[in-house]
Amino acid sequence: PANPRSTITVPAASALVRTLLAAERYWLAPTAPPLRRRAANAGWAPDVFDAFCNRCGRTTGPHEETEFGCAGCATEAPVWTRFVRLGEFDGDLRQWVHEVKFTRWRRQGLDHGCLLGERLLEAGLPRGAVVVPMPTTVRRRIARGIDHAAIVARGVAERVDGKVIRALRRRHRPSQRAVTPGERARNVSGAFRRAKNWDFPLETPVVLVDDVRTSGATIDAAARALRGRRQAGAPLWAGVVGVAPEPGRRRAEGT
Repeated sequence: PANPRSTITVPAASALVRTLLAAERYWLAPTAPPLRRRAANAGWAPDVFDAFCNRCGRTTGPHEETEFGCAGCATEAPVWTRFVRLGEFDGDLRQWVHEVKFTRWRRQGLDHGCLLGERLLEAGLPRGAVVVPMPTTVRRRIARGIDHAAIVARGVAERVDGKVIRALRRRHRPSQRAVTPGERARNVSGAFRRAKNWDFPLETPVVLVDDVRTSGATIDAAARALRGRRQAGAPLWAGVVGVAPEPGRRRAEGT
């Protein structure tokens, strides 16, 4: 169409151009569209805050969560002050996370982080927060060819006007998927340590970022190492892309 402020008229697309555009839409649609477009096409949106517990991230139904948490965490003492997720690690979200982790799709990992950053801000995270990615080991980083949690953290930092700090180190242990659920806490016990010669000012909000929370043992161990001797009321948040659904629990309609 012609630009009303210009004397130049753009001609209609030729048959060849229309053919190429149609081929692009057909062949590239499964991988090329950005995350927001794929989400819209799939009818997916981040969970509303009432859909999950803000202390542990588990899915909750109506009236299940109280000021002391949900049934799954009411007897626990989370290290963080607030937990935020994008959704359950299932269906489309599971596929998208796997694409980042196993096909090294960095752009989509950044998009996950940007969405998570927006949700963290909506939940009350102050701008300028320090963003700490869940650390991986050198061996696992080389094997996968991507540090997926660090890429998600970059997207979060972009949205919250924060800074990514690799404040944790991780000792190599068997993958959490390789051990039974009952052994996962022991498997990551002592696996994390604070980076040397660096500390957070107590007034600086910090958010620990990962892609998936399964049993919660990994992010809990990392958060405890990150907090160290920080005061109990220091602002430490946890943010993940997906939380694994609990076996046998059906997701509530509309969440």
